[in-house]
Amino acid sequence: MEEFDHEVDAPRGATSREWEVFVREDTADPLTHVGSVSAPSADIAREQAAALFARTAVTMWVCPADETHRYQSDAATLGSGKAGDDATMSVDEMESETLRGENR
Repeated sequence: MEEFDHEVDAPRGATSREWEVFVREDTADPLTHVGSVSAPSADIAREQAAALFARTAVTMWVCPADETHRYQSDAATLGSGKAGDDATMSVDEMESETLRGENR
C-alpha cells in the first residue's frame, strides 16, 4: 500500500477556482443558473459542467465565480418580506431559483 509521506500545504479547494454554470434548455428559454463546479481552468470547468448539467441544454455558460455578481432591485421583496440588502430568501425560493423550479 502506498504511504502518504508528504504534506500538502494548500488547503482543500485552494488550488481550484469556482465556476458558476448557466444553461438554456431551449433556444426560447432564458439562461438559468444550475450550479457550480471547481476546476483549475475554464476547459476543465466546461468538461465538469457538461457532465453534470448539460444533458438537456442547448447552451451552457461557465463563468468564474469571483467575476460573477448578482443584483436585484431595491423594490424586490423576498421570503422575509424585507427589501434591499437585508432581504433573505426562504429555502423554497432559493431552491426554486437554483434548481429551475424542479421539485426534488
